[in-house]
Amino acid sequence: MRSILTSALLLAALGACQPAITTAPRQVHSVGYGHVTVYPNYAELTVDAAFTRPRLKDAVAEVQRVVDQVLAVSKRYAPGRDDVRVSSTSSNKEFDYVKGKEVFTGFNSSQSVTVRINDLRQLSPYLEELLATPISRIKDLSYGHNQADSLRREADVLALADAMKTADKMCAALHVKRGAVLDISDSSSPESSNAPGWGRPSADIELYSKGFGGRGFKLSPELLRFDSQCHLSAALE
Repeated sequence: MRSILTSALLLAALGACQPAITTAPRQVHSVGYGHVTVYPNYAELTVDAAFTRPRLKDAVAEVQRVVDQVLAVSKRYAPGRDDVRVSSTSSNKEFDYVKGKEVFTGFNSSQSVTVRINDLRQLSPYLEELLATPISRIKDLSYGHNQADSLRREADVLALADAMKTADKMCAALHVKRGAVLDISDSSSPESSNAPGWGRPSADIELYSKGFGGRGFKLSPELLRFDSQCHLSAALE
């Protein structure tokens, strides 16, 4: 009798140590999309000045002369404290190949000025004045919006609402009710133009021949689009 009682107690103890078997709650998973489209309200570009001269001091002096002209023009169109940024001067020896031999051609000096134009109506006249100076290149001309963070968050909210709406439609089709939201994850894209591909549209303009001299110069920016995608999981009642 004692043996039977001991065995029963051991089986009860082993049963208490086994993990409880739980079933995962039924869930519905959906994806939502949101986007906000706006017109850009600022432009940013970089102006390069680069010259090669037999003597280094002449190359540096020529670059400084042109950069001073660029700064004088830029500060009229970009008067903000942080709207104009100047890089340090870079100088190197420059070589060319003549009849298969490397030949020293002089010292190259270069410097860049990055400018933000907050009034797009001023962009065309600003570029026309820049082209009247002996600059080497206009590069990384791109457009953006100064409320980009808020616009991304707005796209996130729209994506969440779309995911909730999709989940409710799926539940209605299954004749069940959506319960509490269990998990949400979202991802936002950087602003992009309506053209294919991500990232802000930009342009580079080489000015070796100065072919733009005396003619109008105008760039029309495309709309910026902020996209967001939301993944949602909710319980089923």
